[in-house]
Amino acid sequence: MFKKIGLLEGTPIYESRFIKAGHAITLPQIGIIIYSGAFSEKLDLPLIHHEFGHILQFRKLGSYKFYTKIGLPSVWSAAKASIITTYYHQNHLVEQNANELAYAYFKQPKNWNFIRFPIK
Repeated sequence: MFKKIGLLEGTPIYESRFIKAGHAITLPQIGIIIYSGAFSEKLDLPLIHHEFGHILQFRKLGSYKFYTKIGLPSVWSAAKASIITTYYHQNHLVEQNANELAYAYFKQPKNWNFIRFPIK
C-alpha cells in the first residue's frame, strides 16, 4: 500500500502508487504519505515542505484541535476541489497557514512557489 522511504525532520515519509502525482496526505502520528518518487527521486520537495507545514500545525495545536480545525476542513476542501474544477484547494486558509509555517520553518526558500503554495 505504502512504503517508508525516509525521514524529514524526524517525520516519516511514505510513498504510495495509490496517491496521484501532485497529491499527498499528512497524518501527523503516522507521517506524510505522498506519490511514488516525490521524495525518493526528489520529484516534489515543495509539496513535501507544504505537507510538513501540516506537521507544524499539529505540533502547535495538538491532536484534537489539529483534526477538527485543520484536518477535517482540509479534507473537505480537497474533496471540493475534486468536484469543482474552478476551486483551488491551496487557497483554503488551513492550507495557506501550512504554507506560512513551512515557508518560515525552511528559512524562506528563494525557490518557494507562491502560486502553487500561496501565503495569505
